[in-house]
Amino acid sequence: MRAFVEEVRDHLRKGDLVCMFPEGGVSGNGLILRFKRGIARIMPEDTEVPLIPISLGMLWGSLFSLDKRGKLHFTLPRQFPMPILIHVGKPVPKEMTPFQLRQKISELSAEIEMERHQSEHPVHYAFVRLTKHRPFFSVYRDFNGARPSNLKMLISALVLSRIVRELDQPYQSRYIGVLMPNCTYAAALLHAVLFADRTPAILNFSAGASAREHSIRNAGIRIILTSRKFIEKLGWEKTPEMIFLEDLAGKATPSLKRRVLLDVIFRTPGSLMRKYAPETWNDLSRECVLLFSSGSTGIPKGIMLTHHNVNSNFFSFWRVINWSPKDKVVGNLPLFHAYGFIVGFVIECYIPTPVVYITNPLDASGVCSLCEKEKPTLMMATPTFLQHYMRKYKPGQFQSLRLVITGAEKLRKDIADKFRALTGLAITEGFGCTETSPIVSVNFSFSQWDMGREAGVKDSVGAPLPGVHVKIVDPETFEELPENTPGLMLVKGGNVMKGYLNEPEKTAEVIRNGFYNTGDIASMSPDGYLTITGRLARFSKIAGEMVPHELIELAINEILGAEERVVAVCGAKDEKRGERLCVFYTGDVLIPEQMIESLKKRGLPNLWIPKVSDFVKLEKIPLLGSGKLDLEAIRRMAADL
Repeated sequence: MRAFVEEVRDHLRKGDLVCMFPEGGVSGNGLILRFKRGIARIMPEDTEVPLIPISLGMLWGSLFSLDKRGKLHFTLPRQFPMPILIHVGKPVPKEMTPFQLRQKISELSAEIEMERHQSEHPVHYAFVRLTKHRPFFSVYRDFNGARPSNLKMLISALVLSRIVRELDQPYQSRYIGVLMPNCTYAAALLHAVLFADRTPAILNFSAGASAREHSIRNAGIRIILTSRKFIEKLGWEKTPEMIFLEDLAGKATPSLKRRVLLDVIFRTPGSLMRKYAPETWNDLSRECVLLFSSGSTGIPKGIMLTHHNVNSNFFSFWRVINWSPKDKVVGNLPLFHAYGFIVGFVIECYIPTPVVYITNPLDASGVCSLCEKEKPTLMMATPTFLQHYMRKYKPGQFQSLRLVITGAEKLRKDIADKFRALTGLAITEGFGCTETSPIVSVNFSFSQWDMGREAGVKDSVGAPLPGVHVKIVDPETFEELPENTPGLMLVKGGNVMKGYLNEPEKTAEVIRNGFYNTGDIASMSPDGYLTITGRLARFSKIAGEMVPHELIELAINEILGAEERVVAVCGAKDEKRGERLCVFYTGDVLIPEQMIESLKKRGLPNLWIPKVSDFVKLEKIPLLGSGKLDLEAIRRMAADL
């Protein structure tokens, strides 16, 4: 090694170009490894040599990868020709730590993903290309229901797009509302709106009436495509904006269907797109979807995601899940949820991976039956959903699953342990938010061969996906912090939203210099794995120290062994220490004095342990329709104490 280092130094002194991979090995999961310290050793002290970071993207899984024994083996490329992205950065100081250099390379990879790829197309264009390639395959399927071929789905969507244009002719709307459960009809409507050069605004039917009405007004929605049967099931009254799918059947005349069929058969993808979607056929900057935040901290915001946003997130996710042509997705996450939209609608436009829809994500028996009959391999769910599924689970029903990813709320250890005991699988926890399209990180194991059976780093939400850069900064100064130091999490990449609808001030508050402020407090290991402490908005500053509400809730829930949410922690003003904790709880199982002793035994810091007077019993914990805490209601109750 000494001889090698000296030889390299000689080359550098002569002005030769020396390339070095600072990871020192081949990644086992497609994520950037920890950087080695060897760079400093090879730099000659007597000669000024520029150190230039270069990011090489899209290489993972292309030709060679590591097998179970750690040996290299050849794999066929997923795309041909193989896309390789190269981004050369400006010279950096040679005094940079390995972690700082790793962060620089990570940022370069995110910046290159922010640019359009040569072979990238809008989502509806991608579905046309897939249909031309696999016309009689079915990617959108209903459990115990319809299984239209890609060809039939495309024809239906194009026919509907003509009808949508006609309906919207008086308004020339920017957004068309879609109010449907997960089903093939919903997928057809989403495509129809896109082909009509409009943006689908997917309405959250689990949200409260006031939140829903605000979303409709804010987006200026004049047309809501829905189903009469679905509205009756929800028990809602018909509104003037609603147009029922059942009433549109008569508008799809045989002659219109014939013309569309001939176009699909004889036109090239580009020609077909230019005819049916002349404004959006190749515009990646146009919005692909308008989604709405849960409104947990107040009024829901409209989140604008472009085609490039969702494409970037899809490609990043696809590259690291060890995708196989045999994969099949459980379509349980609602399409109004950003994660559900990506895995239940967008993925299927690009790769022949079927999604099997189930209309109610809380239908535990139905989801278990779906897994037993359809043999899916991929399932995404919240920990709350998984709890429901485990209650109805029968041995062998999840046998086909190879990867289960959870997010939206903290994964409790007791849930993960129970799931492993039932299925032999390790739940892989991830992190994301609607504003990032939504996936930021996934806690994959360090080897793709252990994916699904082992998670990565304990208590972590994983490392950022390829093309997604995360940095941890001081919440007050916004200076980047070193590894293993808690701070505010910022995200950069092609997946960061276009902005909030009609709210430029709020958009400017959360997106600065290309970085989205998640509002989460987290730390990053030298390997890039993230550990989240909680939301910045869900901390109390007590006696000058930050106390996380979510970790206290997690500890109390684990002590009680409660499967449902029975506690919510909030901060309230305190004259002596700035703030104090309020613990709202339900039921008779929690006894404040005993809980305080149990929290002490777990080793929680004294500032994290509430007093007996801080416990307040409620009949019901306030929740939103999505199952998340209604933080605004909890804060009001705390302020009233």
